[in-house]
Amino acid sequence: MSFFNFKNRYFVNAVLVMETPVSVGSRISLIPTGSDLPVVKTPEGIPFIPGSSLKGVIRAQTERILRTLDMNGKKINGKRLWACDPLNEEDRCIVTQCCENCRECNGKDCCDKCDRCKACMIKRNRDEKGELNDKKFTEELFKKSCTACRLFGSQWLASRIYFKDAILINYQDLLRIVEVRDGVGIDRDLGSSKPKFKYDFEVVPAGAKFQINIIAENVEEWEIGLLLLVLKAMERGEIPVGGKVTRGLGWGKLQDLKVERITAENLLSYLQGQPAEAVDPEYLINTFINALEQGGD
Repeated sequence: MSFFNFKNRYFVNAVLVMETPVSVGSRISLIPTGSDLPVVKTPEGIPFIPGSSLKGVIRAQTERILRTLDMNGKKINGKRLWACDPLNEEDRCIVTQCCENCRECNGKDCCDKCDRCKACMIKRNRDEKGELNDKKFTEELFKKSCTACRLFGSQWLASRIYFKDAILINYQDLLRIVEVRDGVGIDRDLGSSKPKFKYDFEVVPAGAKFQINIIAENVEEWEIGLLLLVLKAMERGEIPVGGKVTRGLGWGKLQDLKVERITAENLLSYLQGQPAEAVDPEYLINTFINALEQGGD
């Protein structure tokens, strides 16, 4: 993999059809009489699901799959499939520094032996003049990162998968674009509602359709197959989006899943206006499954 050359680009498009209302709150209303928790909207007032929300949901599901595969000893091309804990410094695949004296350490042997410390990688990839070889450093950083961070990015690596905001596309067909619901605060110690703690929140009603657009760059076929495997679970309605999902909100199904691809070979024709190449999602999923069968222990 190289960040410095164009290898390919995949376009994954689908429509998320909500079977229950969905709540994606913007946390604040600009209208004095507005809801306590309004849904996020475009300047034109059209609700949407932020790309960051979709990415978080899909990344979390992908990480669960990777950890299960790692636990079962599965590999691809002899390489481990795994996911670190990006929210825990000690459990990240790449840490800021390996010890308290890391940044001041002049011991070459120490830095040569460390394989997960960013500070040591920087030292290893400096030339005699002390200048950082950015390409070599990035390649080592990518090699030492977990499978999830290679795909979705980390503090140190840019993501190779991009999620656009999912705009509501059938707002003209809905009786109401948003509905307002009441909620109460719960005292978890007593198991009852808290006095004087009533609020309301907005939801986009059931039947809403959101356009999903995902772009992946410089990925292997098995990597895009792994992503599509997660999206297949969304086709079956198994992955909710937004907030208050344990209360029944945010459940829907993907429809019209399509994949298109640009490669280095057809890049020029695409730039001149030719359509991207259509790719069968099942082919890519099977590529991932077959690679697992060949690389498993």
